[in-house]
Amino acid sequence: MNKEEILAKSRKDNQGSDEMELFTLAAAGKIAAQVGMLVCCLVAVLQVWFTDVVSVESWMIYFSILGTIFTVKYVKLHRRHELLLAVLFAGLFLFFTLLFIKRLIG
Repeated sequence: MNKEEILAKSRKDNQGSDEMELFTLAAAGKIAAQVGMLVCCLVAVLQVWFTDVVSVESWMIYFSILGTIFTVKYVKLHRRHELLLAVLFAGLFLFFTLLFIKRLIG
């Protein structure tokens, strides 16, 4: 494959995508994950403060988001640390899901 064929293939693959838009979307996703964590912390603190009960629901949702993010990163980038984080966050999601189900059942 020569230089022109590689460039043509690259242009075809990137057709319709704007680098600035992709960069902005990635940055927004990172900020959204950080804001989500702050909201989970706030909800957990307020719930403990007012009801003496720990909020497992918000952590269940948050860790499902992080697990998904790092699973996709691992699939795309094949980096070992992304896989380890995906497994960690998926495990935390399952832990909080089991606590949630236990609380529902009684």
